[in-house]
Amino acid sequence: MNKVWWAKFALVLALVGLAAYMLYPSYYYFFKASEAEKASPKDFCAAIPSWMSCKKVNLGLDLQGGVHLVMGVVVEKAVQDRVDRIADNLKEVLNEEKIPFTAITVPEAKNALTADGEVSLDLKASTEIEVKAPVDSAKAIKKAVQKSYGNSLDVVGTRDGGAVTVFGLSENEIDYVKTEAVEQAIKAIRNRSDKLGVAEPSIARRGVDNILIQLPGIKDPEHAIDIIGRTAQLEFKIVDDEASSFMENIVIPEGSSVKREVSAHNGPKGQVKEVYLVAPTKRAILELVNGKVPADREIAFSEELDPKTKEVVAYRTYLLHRKAGITGDYLTNAMVQQDNETQSYYVAMSFDAQGAKIFEDLTGEHTRERMAVVLDGQVNSAPVIEGRIAGGNARITLGGFMSSSENLREAKDLVLVLKAGALPAPIVMREQRQVGESLGRDSIEAGSMALAIGFALVFLFMILYYKGSGLVADIALLLNLVFLLAVMAMFEATLTLPGMAGIVLTVGMAVDANVIIFERIREELRSGKTPRAAVEAGYSKAFWAIFDSNVTTIIAGIVLMQYGSGPVRGFAVTLITGIICSMFTALFVTRMIFDGRMSHRSVRKLSI
Repeated sequence: MNKVWWAKFALVLALVGLAAYMLYPSYYYFFKASEAEKASPKDFCAAIPSWMSCKKVNLGLDLQGGVHLVMGVVVEKAVQDRVDRIADNLKEVLNEEKIPFTAITVPEAKNALTADGEVSLDLKASTEIEVKAPVDSAKAIKKAVQKSYGNSLDVVGTRDGGAVTVFGLSENEIDYVKTEAVEQAIKAIRNRSDKLGVAEPSIARRGVDNILIQLPGIKDPEHAIDIIGRTAQLEFKIVDDEASSFMENIVIPEGSSVKREVSAHNGPKGQVKEVYLVAPTKRAILELVNGKVPADREIAFSEELDPKTKEVVAYRTYLLHRKAGITGDYLTNAMVQQDNETQSYYVAMSFDAQGAKIFEDLTGEHTRERMAVVLDGQVNSAPVIEGRIAGGNARITLGGFMSSSENLREAKDLVLVLKAGALPAPIVMREQRQVGESLGRDSIEAGSMALAIGFALVFLFMILYYKGSGLVADIALLLNLVFLLAVMAMFEATLTLPGMAGIVLTVGMAVDANVIIFERIREELRSGKTPRAAVEAGYSKAFWAIFDSNVTTIIAGIVLMQYGSGPVRGFAVTLITGIICSMFTALFVTRMIFDGRMSHRSVRKLSI
């Protein structure tokens, strides 16, 4: 044997050692780890020798159970928020350009009631901005808008003899905002799933505004769904306690009521008289006030809970300024803290420098008024602003009727979603399925049995049909499986049931390569060549046929991986990895074994 052969043998031996090194954590996890180590990644890594990596093969949703969700992003809300921000910025643009204007307003978004009583936004009504200004300022305004926003805004038309110019978001800008909303939602959901400790979650866009979410190994699905689906849109809005005229002359149905209370605080105009509606459902309230709320105001709700059952028994209204004074976009930190007096937990927040300045100006302008803390469209609290608040700090108190442990968990969950990033728009549940652990175990057993039977039959066939050469092919197949699993462990890939099918298919394709090579060698032997010459010619002539067939399969696998999702991607990944490994073992490892055998001059006959 020459030095080249020994170098090849050393390479194969090194790869086998590396594969064993990469597979040990997976072996330990599935066969030796305790339940506590499996539940905690930190404990699992601590149990592995410090000089080893703790990367392992992960099981997919269909093999270990978990949660399958399809959530829809309400992209219309993201579009409306974009319009509101542009309207605010437009005021600064016109002031900097010293262009006179009377008002910049966004037409009220028309609300439609859905079956469950929630609010659905009419996209068309919320994409326009009206600029009221002297007629001779119209051209300058259009030029300033074009300069600052380019093709994002189009001139929709004019009203009142040119005194009002109507701008609207362009179709390209609307499509961009929708796409960005979904992409940002995917990023935020991924961050939240990582903080939940989910290994290899599958999160991908499906269609225009849907997101597919698969969370394998989740033990508490309801808690996971609550964290993943929580919008965490934080807004601070000023409460309008003075404007209650919209409630005049409305017929109050049975079960609903109008409450009139004298507030304990004095507003800028003296003592405040609160007027609000209480009803068993949001739908009931929206039907009462539909079309009666001023364009620059909106109705928001808080929940009234039953002290015993802790269930929502009614909703009360707050009339808020439609424009948020400040949002959670300026948050830099959020943490759980405990009130020394009440011993209850709350969430303390800090704003960045710009947010601190906005918050200070907001509280200074609205001293003695109430400011609602609106989380996910619901009023969390509405404290009175006692004076200008500097420093950029605020807090969110949590609902009553909670035990200390529930209060702490709620605070921690809220901090988690605020830190992981607020979703850019509300999301709605469109599909929900839970895969049980027992089904996962059944899938593993069935898949393992299929894999074992497939391997056994292939091994037996190769030995019976190709004798000694068949044994060489079987060694290559075994190494192929080892290398494939090692690569998956190295990249912490997720093994799914379709992925196991990909492994079985890979075995078949690896055998196919050996069959082509062995049949070519038989032909060369029949033509009278020596075993050494027959082996050399067989590998040389079979190479391109094997290469072409495998490359075309890899291309198909790449297409599946690019455009597929979930199980389809798992199948494609294992297929591509397996084909690459099979080409190495079929063309390199078996050739090395044959070369080692042919190095003996006494070889006159080949067992094939």
